[in-house]
Amino acid sequence: MRTVFIDNEFKCHAVDDGMMRPVETDFFDGKCDAYIEGFRLVPEGDAWIREDGTVFKGLMISPCRPFAELDALQREHERQMLAEYAEALKVLGVTV
Repeated sequence: MRTVFIDNEFKCHAVDDGMMRPVETDFFDGKCDAYIEGFRLVPEGDAWIREDGTVFKGLMISPCRPFAELDALQREHERQMLAEYAEALKVLGVTV
C-alpha cells in the first residue's frame, strides 16, 4: 500500500505540497514517482468533472499523460534499480 497525494484536479503527486489530500492505494506499489505523477486518481465517493462536462466517479484511476511515456519512465527507473542492486551485490562479492 502506498500513499499518494491528489490535488484539487485529482492529479497524483508523490510529495504533498501541504495543500493535497493523501490517498492510500496499492495501484502504484513498486512504481516510481514520475510514473505516479502522470496519473489522475478519483477516490471512491468523489467525482471529477472533465472540461467537456463528462463526470468520472471514483474509484477511477487513469493516465493524464501518454501511457507510453509513463511506461518508459517506469522501465528506466527499473533499469536503474537493477543496476544499483547488481553493483551492491558485486560489492558484497555475490555473482549473479
